[in-house]
Amino acid sequence: MKILLPLLLPLLSSPAFSQTYEPIADESFDYAAGPLGGLNGGFGWENEWWSGSSLSDGFVVGSSYDPIGQRMEVGVDHGGSYRLIDRSSLGPILDGGQLGADNTTIWIGFMMKKETMCDHLYGGLSLNWQWVGEQVFLGSPWGTNEVGFARTGAPTHDVVPGSDDALLNTMVYRIDFLPGDERVQFWLNPPTDHPTTAADLDVMVADFRFNEIRLQSGDGTAPGFSFDGIAIDTPAFRPIYIVNNAIVGSVADFEVSNVSPGSSVIIGYSLTGPGPTTTMFGDVDMTPPISQLPTLVANTSGIASFSAPVPPSLAGATVYTQSVEILGGGLGNLSNSLVVNIP
Repeated sequence: MKILLPLLLPLLSSPAFSQTYEPIADESFDYAAGPLGGLNGGFGWENEWWSGSSLSDGFVVGSSYDPIGQRMEVGVDHGGSYRLIDRSSLGPILDGGQLGADNTTIWIGFMMKKETMCDHLYGGLSLNWQWVGEQVFLGSPWGTNEVGFARTGAPTHDVVPGSDDALLNTMVYRIDFLPGDERVQFWLNPPTDHPTTAADLDVMVADFRFNEIRLQSGDGTAPGFSFDGIAIDTPAFRPIYIVNNAIVGSVADFEVSNVSPGSSVIIGYSLTGPGPTTTMFGDVDMTPPISQLPTLVANTSGIASFSAPVPPSLAGATVYTQSVEILGGGLGNLSNSLVVNIP
């Protein structure tokens, strides 16, 4: 990416945005209408959607519940649509390769509605352990017509009294993975993605781990539940690197947050491939030759940032990029990696 480097050197600046949570996975169903199976958009997934042998246990339909794409509707009674989460760069929050290490927190949000005329008796998003089974069911437990969650194998479920699964609901869950049992909090239609008010439900459940989600509804004949705006994230546990507006003819914004104020930050990049490549800071997701931008210094808010125009010569390029906070003594704290496709 040497053609970009001269353009970046004189253009250091400090865009006013920051990030406290690291995205793990998201899905807004930005696809053409049709069967869900085999589609591969969104962020943070290890594979495409599996939606039955016919690919149509779930369908992409309009209109969207969130600002992006369309929405997903369950198309078959008890038909599950599954997607495995990419955990390759999440080592510090994993337990045996699965999400749910003790003393970590994961937030899960999505929008859900039982479709008009739907007669399904349950519907929701399950946290699965692939080939092991469902761990926790988030949504409308069987026969309640209300919303909340249920721990697989537990004798009861927990729902918000007076809630209605036939309404378009925004569901937000916070799961604190603790030594022993886990704490699950649920907010129904909160005003923020990470509410700090008292939860509508706050329950301890048996210890679990997960690596996959499933969207499913059933015990009826009419079309099922719909889902949209799935977002899974965690409090930042390393430097968070984001690139916005990387479009030819526009000014791209680069930011590394969640670092110590005054610390040095380096951004590396490659046009060659995703690595991995072993460096003094650990394995990075870039293939040699790897270049780097001039060292940045984090401001008092722990943010290092700059902006630069994207030249026409980069149209169609794929840039593999990652940053590192320099800790001294030859050590560094690697950020998440990014694959930036420039339109």
